[in-house]
Amino acid sequence: MDSGGSAHHTAFSYDLSAEQMGDWAEAMGIEAVYIDKDTTIRQLKNELRWNAAAY
Repeated sequence: MDSGGSAHHTAFSYDLSAEQMGDWAEAMGIEAVYIDKDTTIRQLKNELRWNAAAY
């Protein structure tokens, strides 16, 4: 999958919720991908493909 030259960073925080971080990403116009206990590899790959088509 081509990232289009964009940077990829991982973030983790005990002080902010995933929703707060997602809200910030949306305000900045960047993509946020959530990985939690319910995430499957297949689901994550599909979400990344769909997001690549949308962005």
